[in-house]
Parts: sequence; C-alpha cells; structure tokens
Amino acid sequence: MEASTLPLVLHVFDKHYDAGKVLFEELSKKMRSKKATELETHLDFFSVYIQLLERVHFNKKKKIGKIFSPFKPLQKDLRKVKHIRLIQEGFVGHMKEKGEYPDYEKLISSDKDRVYTEVYELILSIPLHQWETLYRDIYKFSQGMSILNINTAINQIINEEIDFFHFGTKTRLDAQTISEIYKGLKKVTVLEKIRLSIGLNAVFTHVVHKEIDILSKKMDDWYKNQLFLQHLGNHLGKKEDVSKKYQPVLTLLQKSHKESTNAIDARCQQLFTNMLH
Repeated sequence: MEASTLPLVLHVFDKHYDAGKVLFEELSKKMRSKKATELETHLDFFSVYIQLLERVHFNKKKKIGKIFSPFKPLQKDLRKVKHIRLIQEGFVGHMKEKGEYPDYEKLISSDKDRVYTEVYELILSIPLHQWETLYRDIYKFSQGMSILNINTAINQIINEEIDFFHFGTKTRLDAQTISEIYKGLKKVTVLEKIRLSIGLNAVFTHVVHKEIDILSKKMDDWYKNQLFLQHLGNHLGKKEDVSKKYQPVLTLLQKSHKESTNAIDARCQQLFTNMLH
C-alpha cells in the first residue's frame, strides 16, 4: 500500500472506531437512546467501510464479510432503539396533549422497555475483545489498498446505487423503495466522506450534494411518519372495536404520509433522472 494512503484511510475509520467503542462502554453501564443512536451511526460506517474492503479485495470477500458478524445483531437492535424513539416523538407530537390514549401510551412505554432491555443484554454479551479483533482485521485488510483501487471501488459502489435509484424512480415510489433509497443515500454520503478524507475529489458536485441533503431530510420526516403510522396501525389492528377518537389522528397521518411520499417522488425524479443519469 502507498505509504501515505494507509494513515489517511485509517484516520477516518479510527475516529468512528474510537467514538463507537467509548459509546459501547458507556451503554454497557446505562442505556441511553441518544447514545444508542450515535453508536448505530458508527456501526453503519463500519458496515460501509467493510463493503469497500470487500470490493477492493474481491477474492477475499467471504473472509472480509465475517469481520462485522459479531456486531450485526447489535446494529439491527440499535435501529430498534431509534425506531421506538421516533414513534414516541410521533405520539408526543400528535396525541399526548389530548390525553385520550392511555392504552397506546402504555404500549409504547412497554415496547421501549423491551427494546432497551434486549439491546442492553446484547451489549453485555459482546466481549470487549471483539472490538480489538474488529480493529485488527480492518487494519490488516486496509493495508492492501491503494488510492487507485479505493477510487475504483467507491465509484463502482456509487454507480450501482445510482442505477438502483434511477430504476426505483421509473415507477411510483412505494415504502420499500423509499426505504432502500434512504439507506443508499446514507451509504453514498459515507463513501464521499471517505474519498475526501484521502484527498480524492467528490464524485458529485456541491449542487448535487445539496439536493441529496434536502432529499435526505425529507426522507427523515417520511421515515418518522411511516414508523408511527405503522406502529399505531398494528396496535389498532389488534383491537376488536376501534374507538372513533383515533380517526382524526389516522386521517392526519395518512394525509401527511401521502403528501410526503409525493414530495419525495418529485425530488427523486429531479435528482436521479435529470441530475445523475
């Protein structure tokens, strides 16, 4: 590996690794949703970085893919912490002030306790030496990379995402496609940051990044609404008799969901069809 590349590419990994490990140790003492969400962000970075390593060392893909295995269940469960927090925020914003929904508030509280317990127990079950093993493996495979093959690998991954974005916008966007695009945009943003950290130019212009940022923020709002609507819908679906007091909230959420989906659809057509393809 070029002498100057390893420190550069590992420097960006080190920041996420150090911060993630500190959060992991703090969460092993006490669960906090904000810290859990921050840790999830760092694990998401590891996941993208490992995809980059897999692409560079394509003949060792299976071995590299196993590096992250001990952390995959944690990554999945940390997402649940974020989900229940967003659902709780949705409840506070739409229903709490009315004070008419104690049964639903109790369900959210119960779900939150269950998710927190599951994540806390999972954190305690992961020995700290797994972090050292992760770093050792990342370091080993990062040594085999050059600026050229990092550049090639990132371009390949980003081009695949763009092809999916473009394909996804050919028909009316559904919830699954929006979720996939949402994840894809996050991956592209991480890869662009890695490029910049090792002295490469960004793939996309400042104008495109601004559009990606606006779309991502709209998707954040859509995602929150979708989770809350889904959770509330599941709750009401189990009731034999649904009180009419829920109808105004459902109507508002469904209206907001439709408007948000249409706005995202229009943004995606503009960005992926006109600017990126």
